[in-house]
Amino acid sequence: MIKSVGIDLSNLGRHQVRVLDEEARVCDSFTFQTTLEGLEAFEQHVFVDGANPTIVFEPTGLAWLPLASYLRARHPESRLVRAKLQKVAALRRYLRGTAKSDRVDALTLAKMAFIDSEHLDEVYLPPAQMHALQRLTRQRDRLMESVATRKKRIGSIIDGHLPGLRDAFPDEWSPGARAFYRHKLNPFKTAREDAKAIHRFLLEADPRDKTLDQQSREALAKCRELVVIYERTLPVGTMNESFFDDLQEEIGCELRLLETEEAEARKLSVRISELYLQLDPEDHLGTIPGVGERTAPVFLGTVGEPKRFRGQSAFGNWTGVVPSAKQSSDTEGKGLRMTKAGPKVMKRSLYQAADIARRGDPQLAAVYYRQMVVHGKSHRKALGAVMSHLAARVFVVIKEGRPYELRDPDGKPISKEDALALIRSKYTVSEEVRRQRRRRNPQKKAPSGKRRERSGPSRTIEAAEAPQPESPNLPHSPVYVAEEHPSKLSADLTDAQGKPAG
Repeated sequence: MIKSVGIDLSNLGRHQVRVLDEEARVCDSFTFQTTLEGLEAFEQHVFVDGANPTIVFEPTGLAWLPLASYLRARHPESRLVRAKLQKVAALRRYLRGTAKSDRVDALTLAKMAFIDSEHLDEVYLPPAQMHALQRLTRQRDRLMESVATRKKRIGSIIDGHLPGLRDAFPDEWSPGARAFYRHKLNPFKTAREDAKAIHRFLLEADPRDKTLDQQSREALAKCRELVVIYERTLPVGTMNESFFDDLQEEIGCELRLLETEEAEARKLSVRISELYLQLDPEDHLGTIPGVGERTAPVFLGTVGEPKRFRGQSAFGNWTGVVPSAKQSSDTEGKGLRMTKAGPKVMKRSLYQAADIARRGDPQLAAVYYRQMVVHGKSHRKALGAVMSHLAARVFVVIKEGRPYELRDPDGKPISKEDALALIRSKYTVSEEVRRQRRRRNPQKKAPSGKRRERSGPSRTIEAAEAPQPESPNLPHSPVYVAEEHPSKLSADLTDAQGKPAG
């Protein structure tokens, strides 16, 4: 009887298949393509004599999606799982040393069902709307990342060739500033104009800006100053008037691409909002502090069906915003790095939302305060703990399909106004503490080329030397009642050491 099937998927060629029986012996091997004939041939090889095997494959691009959809529709009783690349590579090295081929990979995947069956990820095929929401939010994320990169490039070019020019514009990406970058970057030509002409030009680009008069005067003054500098460098021959004409063309091209990406991102946002409201008409995720119109669709589309996770712990491991584990005998590592195993777009959105959520949710503010003040963490490390708590809240809100309830650190419901007052009075990190956490201790740096020696069983690096303000009575046990008590949606899911609480 066939027990396991390993498929080494190919984006362009034929997929390699190894079939194992109940004793993990190879009983069949073949290749096929994602065509109707190929899929039917796969069924004839695998689903024989009432076999209901575990089918294992790696997430190779999107080659798995048509195959998984076909098999799930035709054979819903079969188990479709995806193996993690790192585990497959480790098992392949153990079984075959340095040998690697498509056949070896297919065999390794088939053996995963015997060796690590309980940790294989079930294939999740979301509904069409959820799938579209997931794809579109990721596309918008890529576009916004490209926009940020392009802005950085444009700014670097202008600052390098026209230092100080961008300082003339309070908003360096306002319509007036962009128009100036597109048409007035040749300082030799701009310097021959007067302030009124520059003002009229900026007014056409941005009639609502009330500070254009000052901007035009400062931009003109900077261009005339740069002309004096570059006239003295003309004997070198590197930068003259014709060079700045070509530089103008380069910046114009970058701006056109930038604005095209921005326009596409805006169009995507409209469609994303439509899909999100169709899937969650009451916008339950939007009731969580820090979660807004941009991050809520990301969370919903990325998480999808929460029931596919065994619980909050499994969900936390999936997001990758939980600390790694290192335990041996009676010693246990504390304060380890996050696993960072989750989707990139999920982690980025959690980071952005966490920094806002800690300012409005007393429980998250208490977590952040405790990490900064009591445990001596830096701002980013403290936000990492907040991200873990926020991810748990997102999971529960999606799973239970109802609004988030704001609570204080003792678990009692609290209004937004009282929450802000409580945060200001008890959980505001002083600037002195922030300076201490930003300061680096050179004595703790490892020598160049050498690893720092660790003493003791714990890797936690506390700022014990820093002055510790008196800490309020913070809860050191979870006040969030997890899945068995769904009535409490606001939570503190980590203990005083920052470990997940279930």
